[in-house]
Amino acid sequence: MSHTWTSYKDAPINSKNASKLLLEYFYPIHFSIGMKVEEGLRTCGTLNRNQTVIMWLLFSEKKRTGKAVIARKDVVNMMTSWYDISSSGVSKAVQYLCKPPLGFIKLEKGEQSRREVVISLTKAGTKHCEKMLDSAASVVDRLSKGMTIDEAKMAVYILMRMDQEFSRSNL
Repeated sequence: MSHTWTSYKDAPINSKNASKLLLEYFYPIHFSIGMKVEEGLRTCGTLNRNQTVIMWLLFSEKKRTGKAVIARKDVVNMMTSWYDISSSGVSKAVQYLCKPPLGFIKLEKGEQSRREVVISLTKAGTKHCEKMLDSAASVVDRLSKGMTIDEAKMAVYILMRMDQEFSRSNL
């Protein structure tokens, strides 16, 4: 990756090479920047990676839908497909987050079925997620301090559009 474009308008990208050029940046972003941001989410407390992911899933759901509630089975499915963790590992992480002194989440019966269990954020959990957000935002601020506001807007827009497209395609 020795690209030195001074503007996105200068990038020699077309419909045939856009995906390959995007992939050149995906892994460096995912593994270097993504891991630093994830660490930023964890630095404000004592949660491990799995506990942090559960909290962030719930907080993201609240931002997306207005409700910080996700079916337990969906959390298990997401986490076991993304990370090297078993269903029992997810259960242990959930139980830790439920218990005092944290009390960040609670388990309840779902509205759709008596067998369904949903996980939701408590007020304490929401407060902790806001601290996580501030902590991770400071990491992003340090990493992107050389970007102009227009570049930052473009980056957020591109990430939003990719999320919309990938969500629509059900990949």
